[in-house]
Amino acid sequence: MRVNFKPWIGDNYLQGINGKKVLVLGESHYCASPDDAVESITIGIISDLFDPSSEFEAYKNTYTKFAKALSGCFGKMTVSDKRTLWHSVAFYNYVQEPITGPRTSPTEAQFKCSEQAFKEVLEMLNPDVIIAWGHRLYNHLPGYGSQGKDITGSDGTSFETWVYPLKNGSTARVLGIDHPSVGFTPEYWNDVINRFINN
Repeated sequence: MRVNFKPWIGDNYLQGINGKKVLVLGESHYCASPDDAVESITIGIISDLFDPSSEFEAYKNTYTKFAKALSGCFGKMTVSDKRTLWHSVAFYNYVQEPITGPRTSPTEAQFKCSEQAFKEVLEMLNPDVIIAWGHRLYNHLPGYGSQGKDITGSDGTSFETWVYPLKNGSTARVLGIDHPSVGFTPEYWNDVINRFINN
């Protein structure tokens, strides 16, 4: 399957965070109408997060919680804070078919069919690190590559990582985190993500 939903690539993606190119990996897009499943949907969603004229919608809380975890800005994030954060990363939703119902899991076939598109995005972006939203997504990522070094949180919890080789000779390391939609503590995950990025 080709890349149906183009990734968001921040203006400062190549400078990255602490010198590391960061790819944030969501799972899928929910589209109430097939007309919503346009190539630029991901880019539009991220751009909307720091558009001061955009109305608030509940789904934005997920992105804000993650932005706090990544940036370490735990108070109220200004429009400028959000713009700076999202322009420092790339964001891509893994499943390349729209999901037709809210809170509906992608099928095994949808995960599998999206592997080739993911590989194309990796070669295009050459990220240093990938942060996957949710353990379901992490567990459905392509199986090529190798086990990476575990990351240990401040409470002693250990998180496995995975490493993908890239054609340019570098590697992309992957960490799966709790999905930022519910039960997500930005302060805790900020510590884990920092240990991962700076490892």
